Amino acid sequence: MISLRAFHRDDEANLVALANNERVTRYLRDQFPRPYSKFDARYWVEEGSLSPSGQHFAISLAGECIGSIGVFWGEREYRYSGEVGYWLGEPFWGKGYASAALLELTDWLLDETELQRFYALVVEQNIASMRVLEKCGYRCEGVHCQAVFRNGQFHDEHLYVRLRS
Repeated sequence: MISLRAFHRDDEANLVALANNERVTRYLRDQFPRPYSKFDARYWVEEGSLSPSGQHFAISLAGECIGSIGVFWGEREYRYSGEVGYWLGEPFWGKGYASAALLELTDWLLDETELQRFYALVVEQNIASMRVLEKCGYRCEGVHCQAVFRNGQFHDEHLYVRLRS
């Protein structure tokens, strides 16, 4: 099955191959590089994934990086909240890997942090991600109407939450 681990230089080629797919990146934040170059992969492995603003892991299948998952730490009055996010390469969709990775990340957050609230923001069309979150005990807390502007249109954003208690 899958495991979560730190990124390493050997992951760079897989990151480029998997992240250079519009079907993978279409629901990711605009800050995610498009196209995704070897320089983007090198930056992510050497610096970006090590940022103090969060904790990020490679999703690994038999040692091979098949995606990424992580949490961004809340700040100030939000310091007990963390935003989770993830992506998988398209060849690995529909096999339960995203759910397994999110369960592993959530268990890690429960065991290793003091966070009380874990949340994810999901664009309305990303039904697959909503199902992953629901399988992992996250519940839709609300909808931010027309909160996301992408491809010349406004989209609703669903807020999924899991509480420690």
